[in-house]
Amino acid sequence: MKRVERYLGFAFANADLLMEVDGTGVLRFAAGAVQALTGYSDADLVCRPLAELLVPGDAALARRVLGALGDNERSVPRPVRLRRRDGRVIVCALAAYRLQASPLLNVTFCQLAAGLAALPAPQDLDAATGLLTPAAFARAADAALAQEGEGDQRAAGGALTLLEMNNLADIRTRLTAEAEGQLMTEIGAVFRQHGGGVAGRVAEHRFGVMAPAGLAEQITRDIRHIAGELGLDQPLEVDARTLDSDNLGLSRADRSRLLLHALRRFAEAGPAAVDVLSGQSAAAGFVKDAVGCLARLRDDLGGNRLSLVYEPIVDLKTGRMHHLEVLSRFNGDRPGAVITLAEELGVINDVDMLVCSLAMRELERAPADMVLAVNLSAVSVGSDLFMQSLMAQLKAQPGLSGRLMFEVTETGQMGDLDRARNVLGAVRRQGHPICLDDFGVGMASFTYIRALDFDHVKLDGSFIARMCLDKREEAIVAGMLALCRGLGVSAIAEHVENPEQMLRLRGLGCAMGQGWLFSREMERPQRRDVDLRALSRPSAWRPTVVDAGG
Repeated sequence: MKRVERYLGFAFANADLLMEVDGTGVLRFAAGAVQALTGYSDADLVCRPLAELLVPGDAALARRVLGALGDNERSVPRPVRLRRRDGRVIVCALAAYRLQASPLLNVTFCQLAAGLAALPAPQDLDAATGLLTPAAFARAADAALAQEGEGDQRAAGGALTLLEMNNLADIRTRLTAEAEGQLMTEIGAVFRQHGGGVAGRVAEHRFGVMAPAGLAEQITRDIRHIAGELGLDQPLEVDARTLDSDNLGLSRADRSRLLLHALRRFAEAGPAAVDVLSGQSAAAGFVKDAVGCLARLRDDLGGNRLSLVYEPIVDLKTGRMHHLEVLSRFNGDRPGAVITLAEELGVINDVDMLVCSLAMRELERAPADMVLAVNLSAVSVGSDLFMQSLMAQLKAQPGLSGRLMFEVTETGQMGDLDRARNVLGAVRRQGHPICLDDFGVGMASFTYIRALDFDHVKLDGSFIARMCLDKREEAIVAGMLALCRGLGVSAIAEHVENPEQMLRLRGLGCAMGQGWLFSREMERPQRRDVDLRALSRPSAWRPTVVDAGG
């Protein structure tokens, strides 16, 4: 075999499409599965800009990756979306190499199988930048820490760079919609170039990226240069902090807590909020900050600053109230930030146990037909001590059988699903139904419904909100309801806000609904039915608040 043929064989063994690109991004050669992946012939591609074959966000990423290559350097493969001539999109891994003294770059594309397509789900992506949403970024950053000794991922593992662009809001207000879109695309491309798939938009003008600590200055410079590249009249002002937990001698679990704690503080209050966590004193700063937060949280728990409110879940056929969901409030506020903090500091079990205990106490003095549903975090379900304590309380109060339900939430991940199946099965055998909360928003919920037994499944409200506006959204809801019927579980639709949604859900066979539509109609939690014909009338009903110390 001739040497040229041998090298060509090696290339096609590793890639589906071979290209040569000049310094302006124009294709000068193409070979391989050209027609299959692009819809063009080899000849049609020559002299065509590479950017035309990619979706806009990925075109910007490819341009930056190729532009950063030095002589005899090879890029790390990046997942990108090839846009075929017929409009279809194919996910491929892009890699490139710059041969010394050559004016052309060698670029390869390898189609990724559906199960290997290393691109996040659409709901996990910020539409403007193509970066991960806050929740998706937190999950990806935590997963990156778990990569022990895995090449590029290992190098990125413990270094979190957080950046705030102080004048981005002002710049955006003075741009056309097209120019603003280009600016946000370029910002996303910089982070994706250096952080691969672990880069996110954590707040409106705050961003995070997991990358080697030595790249922090380069990322900052590239962001500042975007304005000049786009011809803007002022550069982006960047305030950055890098937290390198690899150098702190912490366990993997503590490194994860430090990273997630810093990320939340940054998203809420900006760079100054994480100053105490950066630098060589990061571990000491984290401990000091965490101890202070923990003291305040325990003070709230012990000082009767937690209260309960109740939201009705209604049978969509009869209009009768099926049960009430117990919602907690800390100092009168929604508990989202408190729950996140409790998980970070390892005290979520305390919060869940207190809410369970208060709900049990309320059932003791509530009407005999009253049913309450309490949320349990996946973290608590995964704790042997918590579940043993909960089971002891349930066995001590057999009169609560059938009157106390539990909703498993996806705020944390359950690791041992076989164990979770056993402990939740024990709860069900005591007569307490189990509901899977927020079904459809994350892949974990599909993992749970495959591995665990549930009595009810609660459809996430984001699907319900759009189902009457988009036939595709309605089809997704119909599919989830069909899945519930096939599994023999009843479905509960969240965030039912108007009669149209209620009627559509009832027509699709949804068993129960929850949301403002029903809450405003109920005059008091003890009322057992709802006039579905009168649901459009205003009402002054508000959920009853029960003080923790009452």
